[in-house]
Amino acid sequence: MKKYSTVTRKGQVTIPMAIREKLDIDYGEKVEFAVNEHNEVVIRPVKVSLEDVYGVLKNHKPAGTHEDHRRLAREWAGEKGSKRG
Repeated sequence: MKKYSTVTRKGQVTIPMAIREKLDIDYGEKVEFAVNEHNEVVIRPVKVSLEDVYGVLKNHKPAGTHEDHRRLAREWAGEKGSKRG
């Protein structure tokens, strides 16, 4: 599958919808960029497990639905990612 995107002045690109759907990337989730041995860029979704979130929230297990927990995990991953870089 080939899709194209244009680089903006800020160095940003939009990941085409077909690629986001194929990789199961939702709004607000993180992606990892890597360059392989052939100088090709590889994009991988960064998925956070509920266990990661519960590890941070040892003393507080959030109430709510599974989807609520997934949202909390995405929010936590966003905060953790912003501290790294």
